[in-house]
Amino acid sequence: MANSNLNKQDKLKVGKLITDLQSKEEVKIAGALKAFSVHGHASVIDPIIETWRNGLSKENEALVFDLFQSLKDTSAIEPLMEAFKNPTNSNLQRKLLATFWNSKLDFSDYLADFVLFGIEGDFLDALEAITVIENFEMMAPESAILESQLLLTEYFGQNQGEDQQKDAILTDLALLLKDFSEAEGTEDLFLE
Repeated sequence: MANSNLNKQDKLKVGKLITDLQSKEEVKIAGALKAFSVHGHASVIDPIIETWRNGLSKENEALVFDLFQSLKDTSAIEPLMEAFKNPTNSNLQRKLLATFWNSKLDFSDYLADFVLFGIEGDFLDALEAITVIENFEMMAPESAILESQLLLTEYFGQNQGEDQQKDAILTDLALLLKDFSEAEGTEDLFLE
């Protein structure tokens, strides 16, 4: 839901909550994060991410996890993925992935972004990526499957053997994509 879709009273409430979120006072931040689960919408994701990136207490970070994992509004997917892909949030990417695979939102359209994250990162990044992908509740679009297979083909053509643990995870991911492509009725570009 866009900020312009809010009535004047809701805009004021959200504005005050964002001010509290940015206050650097742990109690106010906690209150704002709790209130966002009731009064929030997609426009509050960017300020939450910014505050998280700048550092939160463990308690408030847990509130962010709870908030993001409980999201049901599909309009939150795009700003979450923008935050995930934004290089300034690189220190949050694994944490964001953990919230994605524990949420009820459908991130399957972003399959190739998760595969690329696994390829560009280390073993733990690849592990987080495959975990998210294994937990998709919806089938990824054919174009995302094909793009992901091409990314893996390119990776294995250039880097095989550099990190055996990561390669094992990415091989498992390639097999998972093969299953996706068979279910979708497309040709597998990686394992042919």
